[in-house]
Amino acid sequence: MEQIDLDIAKKMVDNYQETRKKLIDKTHNINDTESIWIPLDHFKSFINNLPENASGVRIYLAAYDDTEPHYPNQTTAILMGTVSSGDDHTDVIASDGTLDDGDRGMEPYNKGKACPPFCS
Repeated sequence: MEQIDLDIAKKMVDNYQETRKKLIDKTHNINDTESIWIPLDHFKSFINNLPENASGVRIYLAAYDDTEPHYPNQTTAILMGTVSSGDDHTDVIASDGTLDDGDRGMEPYNKGKACPPFCS
């Protein structure tokens, strides 16, 4: 991971909103997620509770179903720790629920505040 120029970041966000978000909104008749906010203390707790054998964090893009009360059918993100697997990294989703090195502390995390509806 590396820092990028603010203008590039803005262009990337605009590209997402003009392509994927617009298509999702039209196809599914929703106002899909633009961003997800995670309280810093929750993010630190997630990182600090990863086991020593964790090699990184994978962020999956996902979608709620229509029964989710706050974000029906909206895009979300799931964070989970990874462990080294040869030249790659794996997690409990990619490994069908188990990791050779154990999965304690590697559980999936979700439920940041999505925008919309919670935008500032």
